[in-house]
Amino acid sequence: MVEFLGWLGLLLLIGTLMPFFLRRLHLWQREVTFLARIHHYLALTCLVVLTLHGLWALNGRRGWGAWIHVKAEMISGVLTWSILLAVCMLALTSLRQKRFSRTHCWLVGLLVLLVFYHI
Repeated sequence: MVEFLGWLGLLLLIGTLMPFFLRRLHLWQREVTFLARIHHYLALTCLVVLTLHGLWALNGRRGWGAWIHVKAEMISGVLTWSILLAVCMLALTSLRQKRFSRTHCWLVGLLVLLVFYHI
């Protein structure tokens, strides 16, 4: 279940970033604007799924061998989750402003690097 939640969170993260990638690769079409409209909701769903992934991975009932394995990846997972939380909070606070700050867009690059390190 832990791995399923982790991979589901990764797929949601890729779905969240898909409008950005399609625009940069000049493959943007009118049909894909649905993803651009809901990418905030995908990011929040990704945050919830990865929170469950982390809480499930950190519970102590998985056995001694699994707990040792978790300790090695715990720091990268917590750091990645905190960057994802910061991206979501920055995007939500600047959602209704006229001048849209793109700070959360720069943090996404760091988030992608940390996700690949964690995997």
